[in-house]
Amino acid sequence: MQPIDTAIVGAGPYGLSVAAHLRVAGIPHEVYGEPLDSWQHFMPQGMVLKSEPFASNLWDPARRFTYEKFLAEKGLPYRPVNDPIPVERFLEYAHWFRRHAVNEVNRTKVRRVSRLDGGFSLEFDDGTVNTARRVVVATGHMGFRRIPEQLQGLPDGLCMHSTALHDLRPYIGRDVTVIGAGASALESAALLREAGATTRVVARRKQITWNAVPRTDLTLLQKLRSPDAGIGPGWRAWAVSELPFLYRRVFRPAKRHSFFLTSWGPAGAFWLRERVEDKIDLLLEHHIVSAQAVDEQVRLELTGPSGPTEILTDHIVAATGYDVGLDRIECLDPALRAQLTREGPHASLNSHFETSVKGLFIVGLPAAPVFGPVQRFMFGAKHAAPAVTRGLRRRPGQQPLPTVATKPKAHVLQPDSA
Repeated sequence: MQPIDTAIVGAGPYGLSVAAHLRVAGIPHEVYGEPLDSWQHFMPQGMVLKSEPFASNLWDPARRFTYEKFLAEKGLPYRPVNDPIPVERFLEYAHWFRRHAVNEVNRTKVRRVSRLDGGFSLEFDDGTVNTARRVVVATGHMGFRRIPEQLQGLPDGLCMHSTALHDLRPYIGRDVTVIGAGASALESAALLREAGATTRVVARRKQITWNAVPRTDLTLLQKLRSPDAGIGPGWRAWAVSELPFLYRRVFRPAKRHSFFLTSWGPAGAFWLRERVEDKIDLLLEHHIVSAQAVDEQVRLELTGPSGPTEILTDHIVAATGYDVGLDRIECLDPALRAQLTREGPHASLNSHFETSVKGLFIVGLPAAPVFGPVQRFMFGAKHAAPAVTRGLRRRPGQQPLPTVATKPKAHVLQPDSA
C-alpha cells in the first residue's frame, strides 16, 4: 500500500472541515474515524446545541454547504439567532455536509501515531499499519473528560461523565445528582427530569449564570455597540471569535494559559432557564467532601453555606468539563509527545496549527490554549481548516516513506453515501 500524504485523525466538525478544505486545495488526504462519533453516541437524546444557527456550521472554502443551505434544501426556514438546533437535526446537517464536501471517510480508528524519518507511522485499532507524511490530529474533546477526584473511585454504573448520558430511559424513576453549573450540567438535569427522574444540581458557584436571550430587533447602532459573534455577543467575544491569530501573537503563553482556564466559564443557555428554575433543586456553593458506594447507591457528603449535607442518590452525572493537555491526546505515541515543544501542559503551535515536529498539526480543543476560546467551539474550524491547508501547501511531503503492506479493513464511507 502506498503511504498517505496527509492523514486526518478524527471525523468530527474539525476533521471534516479540514478535509473539505484539502479536497478543494487538491491535497491528497485520508480521514479516519467514525463520523461525528461523539455527537452521535455521547450526547443525550433531546439535547439542543448551545451555539446559535449562524455559528453552527461545518466549513468548506466556498461556503457552499452551510447550515442555512441545508435547511433551504429541505424547504425549512432559517433564522440566524434564537432558533435552538436539536442535536438530531445538527447530525443530519453534518452528515449532509460530509456527503457533499468530503471525499470519503474511513471508519477505522487510529490507535497510535508515531514518528518516522520523513513522516509518521499510523497503527489502527484492527492491528494494521500505514505511513503518512503529515498528520492532522482532530480527535475532539472526549479524551479530556474530567471527573472530580472524590468521585473517581465509584463504579461506572453509579457515576459517569455527562458525555456518557445518551439514552435516558434507564434513569426513569431514579434519583440522579448532577455535578456542575454549566450548560451540560443544566441540560442534563432538565432532560433527566423531563424523562421521569428525580434530579438535583450540585455546584460550587454562588449562582447560575444564564446567557441572555438573543435580540432580533436591534438597531444598527445597537449592533455596532454589541455585535453578534461566533461564541457570544459583544466586542470581546467578537475579537476572540474572529482574531485567533492576533490572539496568539499578542499574548504570551502564560497569559494565554490563564485566559484559557478562566474565560468563558460555565453558563446555561437561555432556552434552558424555564426548564430549570423552580423545577430542579439547585444546591449552590456546595463542595464534594466524599462519595461512597452503598448498596447500589452513592452516599454523597457535601459541605455548603449551612454546613455538612449528606445525599443518598442512585446515580451521579459529572458535568465537570475537560482537563486539556498534550499528555491526554492518547493517539500520540509517548515518545512523539516527548519531542514536542510545550507551553506549560499544552503543545506549542505555529500560525498553521503545526507543532514543533514538522508535519504534525493539532486542531480543536487542545489548540484553545494557543488560539483562544474559539477553538473550544465548532466555530473555530472556520479558522483552523484554512490555516492547516496553508501550512500543508507550504510544506509538501518530500522524503519518501516506506511502503507498508497492511491497510485498514473497515468500511469506507464514500461521498454521497449514508
